[in-house]
Amino acid sequence: MDQLKQSFAAAAKYGFWIGTGVITIGALAIWFIVTGTLVEENESRMQKIKGEVSSVSALRSELSEHPNEISKAAMDLLVEGRQEEVLQVWQEVYDAQRDILVWPEEELGEEFVDEFRDLVPIETHIAFPPEPGEEKPTSFLNLYAFYIKNVLPSIAEIAKAEWEAEFRSAGAGGMDAMMGGGMDMGMGMDMGYGGMGRGPINIAGVEDVPLVDWPVSSQSAIITELFPWQGRQPTTLEVYYSQENLWILRQLLAIVADVNGDAQQPFEAKIHVINHLSLGKKVKFTSGAIQKPGVAMTGGMGGMGMGMGGDDMYGDMGMGGGDMYGDMGMGGMGGSMEAPDPGDNRYVDTAYEPIDGATLRSALESESPEDAPLKVAKRVPVMMSLQIDQRYIPDLLAACGSAPLMVEVKQTRILPKSAGSSAVGSMGGGGMDSMMGGGMGMGMDEGMGMGMDGGMGMGGMGMGGMMGGGASQGPKEKFPLDVTVEVYGLIHIYNPPDEDKLGVEQVTEDTMLDGETMAESAEDDLKEASNGTKAATDGTAPVGTPDSALPPPAADPATSDPADDTTAPDATDGAPGTAEEAAVPSGSAATTS
Repeated sequence: MDQLKQSFAAAAKYGFWIGTGVITIGALAIWFIVTGTLVEENESRMQKIKGEVSSVSALRSELSEHPNEISKAAMDLLVEGRQEEVLQVWQEVYDAQRDILVWPEEELGEEFVDEFRDLVPIETHIAFPPEPGEEKPTSFLNLYAFYIKNVLPSIAEIAKAEWEAEFRSAGAGGMDAMMGGGMDMGMGMDMGYGGMGRGPINIAGVEDVPLVDWPVSSQSAIITELFPWQGRQPTTLEVYYSQENLWILRQLLAIVADVNGDAQQPFEAKIHVINHLSLGKKVKFTSGAIQKPGVAMTGGMGGMGMGMGGDDMYGDMGMGGGDMYGDMGMGGMGGSMEAPDPGDNRYVDTAYEPIDGATLRSALESESPEDAPLKVAKRVPVMMSLQIDQRYIPDLLAACGSAPLMVEVKQTRILPKSAGSSAVGSMGGGGMDSMMGGGMGMGMDEGMGMGMDGGMGMGGMGMGGMMGGGASQGPKEKFPLDVTVEVYGLIHIYNPPDEDKLGVEQVTEDTMLDGETMAESAEDDLKEASNGTKAATDGTAPVGTPDSALPPPAADPATSDPADDTTAPDATDGAPGTAEEAAVPSGSAATTS
């Protein structure tokens, strides 16, 4: 008993250390047991996951399209439905244009129209050079040449303008051809209601002048540009393209008429002068440059980037604005020069680059999906240079977008009013107006011309100022808020819908459309969708301008006197500074002050 008491006493004395050792050994034993089990379970699950991944990879390699037949069938239904929607819209826009692009049966006759009506697209019906039997009878071609000469005045009446240029018929020539329809050269450009001269007064006591001024030099230039075959018999292709030019020209003038609305007198109009209209190969989508007011531009000697025939389309006109074939080819030199393809550089691709006729014909016959955009529609570049009240520039752009033959605006340039006069005055090929920057042009808005808005001075300085003996600065401008606006855009001429030529079944992720592959396009769509979802979940709305922040509508010029307008600049000033700085981009737009 005594020995047992001694053992308990020793245990009580060293109990703490004995207990610590027992607990430590027990914890180590439990840790080894638990970790061993976890390692075994982890290895087992890793092997299971790797096996599942291998199974999925093997299954994916066996199925080239979709994981199962049910999802594939559902996806095929979605794709088929989307294709039907696209084809339906394509058919609708094509049918709508068929009602607009109508051949004038009353003037040309039913037999003539039947020959041309269904040649859509013309490139698939007539080759270049034409094969035997493709050219239409000579009587039809001569009839159309006569029709063009007589229809132009009525087309000008659409915009309530007056047609004064002369169309050179077959067999004509001489100086009328070389000078682009007359010795205009800007001489009478501002001598109408916009310059020193006044029109006749009718019985109502108002000036009997056209609502919109369209200078003869501009009309002569557009004749030579749109109808380069004048002075000789046109070919079948030229007849078709000329009629297409007429349709587009009608639409551009209808836009001018739409903006002017019910105006009857020039002071009621919003667009006062048509500086120039152009389409096809003469239109170039060149970016401008935004510069601060008062900073001299570096685009040439003209002060507005209008050197002698650079990228600016006004300097690219030549003596008459036409091509060598139109002025010196079959009509002038007995056909010694080879005729160019009238389809060359007439249309542009999705990157706005001109394409030649051979490329267009190849694309229309191709079954490659990369040529689908050209099979759907031909893109005609157009350009309008107008003198307009700057307050109504949004109306002009809206009219372009809502026109039956819609103009897809890509670039808008807002320039001083004198830019339009300089351009028209130098239409003869970059003469003194272009070289001297409008300094010596006859009928310019600035310089030493006699038809200046600011008086007969230099740079707006009146005669009294030049002589040093008076404070007179000449009469005030008639339209002080006017600026020159250049609108560059596209008009789509749709082809008949043909699903078989789109090559839908050949589309892969590497197919290139509109400058990017289908995979890149799908990735962009996913990013846009994810950004929209994120904005919705974050509660953020797209950045916009609330209606309350918009400026009040401008007063109608028919009910307000520009001379009493406190915002109107003085007549001796140039175009308003806000107009020189403003940019109204739509797409890849750039504005040049």
